[in-house]
Amino acid sequence: MTAESDNTRPEADVPTPETETVELESVETGTQIEITDFQLSAGGRVLLEKSGAGFPAGKITLVLGCSGVGKSLLLKILAGLIDRQDPAIRYSGKIKFGDAENSQRNHRTHPVAVVFQSFALFDELTPSENIEIAVEHSSDQRGQQSKSQARDLLTELGVPDDRPTPVLSGGQQQRLAIARALGMNTDIILYDEPTSGLDRNTAAQVAELIRETQKKFQRTSVIVTHDFEALRGIADHVVLLNHHTLQLQEVAVDDWDRLGELLGEPPRVDASAIQPDGLLRRAARQIGRAVCAIGDFVEQLLVLPVALLPLWRSFRWGTRTTWHYVRLVCGPSALFYIAVAGMIIGFVAQDFIFRYLPFRQYTEPLLIENLLHATGFSLYRFLVPILCTILIAARSGAAVSADVGSKVYGNQLDAMRTVGMRPWRTIRTPILYAFLLGVPLLTFFSYAVASLTSAVAFLATHSQEGIAFWAYHFHRELRLPESVLPKGTDWLFAKLLTCAVGMAMISWKCGSSPKQSAPDISKGVTQTILWSTLFTLLVHFGFSFFEFHAPK
Repeated sequence: MTAESDNTRPEADVPTPETETVELESVETGTQIEITDFQLSAGGRVLLEKSGAGFPAGKITLVLGCSGVGKSLLLKILAGLIDRQDPAIRYSGKIKFGDAENSQRNHRTHPVAVVFQSFALFDELTPSENIEIAVEHSSDQRGQQSKSQARDLLTELGVPDDRPTPVLSGGQQQRLAIARALGMNTDIILYDEPTSGLDRNTAAQVAELIRETQKKFQRTSVIVTHDFEALRGIADHVVLLNHHTLQLQEVAVDDWDRLGELLGEPPRVDASAIQPDGLLRRAARQIGRAVCAIGDFVEQLLVLPVALLPLWRSFRWGTRTTWHYVRLVCGPSALFYIAVAGMIIGFVAQDFIFRYLPFRQYTEPLLIENLLHATGFSLYRFLVPILCTILIAARSGAAVSADVGSKVYGNQLDAMRTVGMRPWRTIRTPILYAFLLGVPLLTFFSYAVASLTSAVAFLATHSQEGIAFWAYHFHRELRLPESVLPKGTDWLFAKLLTCAVGMAMISWKCGSSPKQSAPDISKGVTQTILWSTLFTLLVHFGFSFFEFHAPK
């Protein structure tokens, strides 16, 4: 199963290290799934070995197994969500969707939809928009067509559209997740632990909802679960992931009462066999990760021109995502934040220089014009740019990293892949636009506030000189007779845009790294602040060797 929309999905005929490529074929709606000669290992532990199973078309199949035996990994592989170069997960074999005689399909269709355990809804979108985004990325429907289909599905499944997505009840969110999967118009829907953590009555309601959906829409449904009792009543077929034999075992109906016996004891890990890494090995691993991160950063720089192209499947959602990140980077709170910084630096640069001038009563009349020249020049060329870019790196970088990290933790990025969106296009490109727009905008806004504050501070102590005197001398070193732009604006833009690119890529990289828990999101935010501020300081340091020593 390959898809143009996700470059991380396994591709046929492309070898991967230490394993064969999984051959994936796709077909038209209404056919079954067959797995043959399938092998799976994770973290060096073999989970499946030369195994196979079938999933009947138009039926509900339960994939059962104890916790930790690889059920969710199998689901992600079926959905194409496992990076084929993932160093910790290896798999090989053949997965066939449907009849081999009809293996050709339109490359824009996506035969597998996923209902995630966490639902993976897009909280910033309305319930209707959650469906519309799936419809528009998995089909050629646009505008009113997608809106009409979304309304029909919401009505069909009883999901209200008059309230924000995050405030929907758990049951409504689950119905919305199913509606989004149905909106993709695929013949296969995968459910990941749909009854996990639910009480018996609620689990029964969820099971009935899945049965009603399958009957009404006639989709092939595969449910990965360990909760057989809650879902037994709706099952047509059962496949056991047997951790004793390392096989996918199709269980006959007559043996369903023996599933507890077949499952046996949960797999145990021999803690005594796990040797802790030594200091040198941990240091080597950290160095290796740092080298890989630097290499990835350089690679992203090289492909930056391509990354800036708005190659979105749907321009509507691409521009909407861009606006979302623009507001994160330079929204009202950022403007207020940076205005306060401008006021502080403008006051400090103006008032303190005059207040603490040595032998002020004698030297000030002689140096007042030169002091204003220096204040205006330093604020425009390096004081405001350095302060602002550091603050933007910390504040906006953290905001973007937290936003992306929450999407990773909540499986929204995986949800994007299943509906045909490429996160590195759908999110990374808007992030680049947001920083490239926001960093210069915030910096020049802060400079304007700093200049105004400087003028007020000067007039408070030199009212007899007047505003015209301040304006003439404050901007004197920045004037160019042949240009309306201040002197050094080209250097300033070069610095700001370089900082913006670095902030964007660091925020994306730290935010999109795997997140297994909420502390992982915090760790990504901390790393973003650290590396983006360090990068910003290095940019200003590097530019200083050329900017102020450039040939005239």
